[in-house]
Amino acid sequence: MRTLTVKITENKGDMFPAGWHTLCIDTAKYGKFNDAKFIDISFSEYNAKQIALRIYAKEGENGEEFAIGRLFRFANAGITSVSKSDDGEAIVTLDDSSDQLIGKKLNIFFYKNAKGYTDCLTNVAPIEFKNDLETFTAQDVEYWKGKGVRYYDTYIKDKNKGASSGEFVSNSSASEPAKVETAEIPW
Repeated sequence: MRTLTVKITENKGDMFPAGWHTLCIDTAKYGKFNDAKFIDISFSEYNAKQIALRIYAKEGENGEEFAIGRLFRFANAGITSVSKSDDGEAIVTLDDSSDQLIGKKLNIFFYKNAKGYTDCLTNVAPIEFKNDLETFTAQDVEYWKGKGVRYYDTYIKDKNKGASSGEFVSNSSASEPAKVETAEIPW
């Protein structure tokens, strides 16, 4: 015969429901894996053991890193100066130290992977804000969320067939983007 002590907790449903969530960055740390630079961020709403986001550095054709730069851009973090080039493009100087991200908010997309665990999409979306470089309106936020959903649908969704529950279904009008851009700024 055995005695067993069981901690009983209320079932509060899925702790990480699929879809977009506005979260506040709690920690941010750079690292390297096989010579690939990345940044790990966790959120004040969850501890790092529950869920975190890792974004690897990626360079565009012009040699500029854009994936981690976009994280800073969308978090409205670290901008120290903005100027215009001779051809009218914006030139932004960033303090990209990880502590610049702490306390900043982003829209993060959760989805269930093939093993049924929750992952964060690396394509983040901004919240509404205005700074010296640009303004993100509610329509702009929806545009970037739509781009994230299209990325998920194109590159990730098929790899996750057979995921347990909580598969994300878009209810946004991704066919009608709120903002049309001819080219993305690579940061």
